[in-house]
Amino acid sequence: MAPPKPIRSRRINRFPPPPRSTKMDPPAEQYPISSIGRTGSSRCSVTKVSTSTSSGISSRRPNVIRTKGLAKTVSTGTIATETSSSTASTASNSNCPVTGISSDLLAHYRVMTGVLGSGKYGQVRECFARSSGQSFAVKSIDKSKVGNLDHLRQEIASLSSVHHGNIIKMVDCFEDPTYLHIVTEKYTGGELFESIIGNRSTAGCFSEVKAARIIRSLLEAVAYLHSRDLVHRDIKPENIIFAHNGDDSDIKLIDFGLSRIHRQSDDPMSNPVGTSYYMSPECLARNYDRSCDVWSIGVCTYILLCGYPPFNGSNDTKIQESILNGKLRFCGKGWGDKSTTAKHFISCLLRKDSDRFTIQQALNHPWIVKNELL
Repeated sequence: MAPPKPIRSRRINRFPPPPRSTKMDPPAEQYPISSIGRTGSSRCSVTKVSTSTSSGISSRRPNVIRTKGLAKTVSTGTIATETSSSTASTASNSNCPVTGISSDLLAHYRVMTGVLGSGKYGQVRECFARSSGQSFAVKSIDKSKVGNLDHLRQEIASLSSVHHGNIIKMVDCFEDPTYLHIVTEKYTGGELFESIIGNRSTAGCFSEVKAARIIRSLLEAVAYLHSRDLVHRDIKPENIIFAHNGDDSDIKLIDFGLSRIHRQSDDPMSNPVGTSYYMSPECLARNYDRSCDVWSIGVCTYILLCGYPPFNGSNDTKIQESILNGKLRFCGKGWGDKSTTAKHFISCLLRKDSDRFTIQQALNHPWIVKNELL
C-alpha cells in the first residue's frame, strides 16, 4: 500500500514564542504595481484521517508567517465591477482567466509606490480614485505565482456578494494578463495577530471585556456569512484586522480564498483546508460542515485571553494530533484570573461537532451578552 500523502496546512504563525519580525523583499516588478500582503495560508493537501488516530499526518514543521505582512491564499470569481467594466474589453480566458475581462487599473486609480504589505503572491499598496481622490488599498496578485486560480475566482465571488460592517469591503476588481488587482477599503489598524503579540504577558493577553467585544463582532460577521450559506474555512487572528487604530476600532474579517458555498442540505465537505491551529477535528477527518468556523472562533477566543493556542505542537503533526485528542485545558498563569463563564464559552465552541454551539447560541451566551453591556 502506498504511504498516505502528508497534511499540508496554510502558513501559520508559531506560538509561543512569537516569530521574529522579518521583512520580505518585494519581487521585481514587470508592471507598475505588484501584489498582495503577508506570506500566506494555502490550501491543505490532506490524507484521510480518522478522529481516533493521527496516522499519515506530516511531521514537517509548520510554515512560519512573517509578522510584518499579510498572509493568504487568494481566490476569486466574478466579472469586473462597476468602475472597471466601464472601460473593459473582452479578453480570451487564457489572458484573463479569473474574470474573463481585461481592464486597466491605472485608468481609474493612481497607485502609490510605497508597499503596505508584501507576501508570497505580491503586494498591497495605497491607491487613489482618479474620479474622487478617495484613498483605497489595492492588492495586486501575480497570477503566475498562484497554483490554483479557483482560489482567486472564489475570493472575488465571495467579496462581491457580501456587505457587512465586520467584513472587508471590495470596491473594484481589475485583471490584466499578468495581475489580478482587488481594490478594497483601506484599513489602518493592523492585524489582530500583531495586537496579540504586543499584548501577551505571563498574566495572559486581552481583558475579557475587550476579547468578548472582538469575538462578538466576529460572530456577527460569520452569522451573516452562514445566513448566505458561505463558509469561511480559514478564520484566524491573521485574517482579522482592525479598521483603524484605537480601542473603539471595528474588526474586519478578510481573506476569502478558501471560502465556499455550502448549504445545510449539502453533503459534508471533505477537502480539509485551513491552518493547523484552527482546523476542527472533523475537518481533519474529511467530514465537516459550517461548524468548522465556530471551532476556529473558539480557538481565537482562547488565544485572545491567554496568548497561545489550546492545541499546540512543534509541527503540523503534533498540532493536529493535539486537536484530534481533544483535551482542552485551561492551565497556566494566563488563566488564573479568567472567569468560569469565559472558559464555559470556549468549551462550548470547542466541543465535538455534534454538540458544538451554533453561531446564534454563541451570540446568546452569557459571556458575550454580559461583556456587551460593560
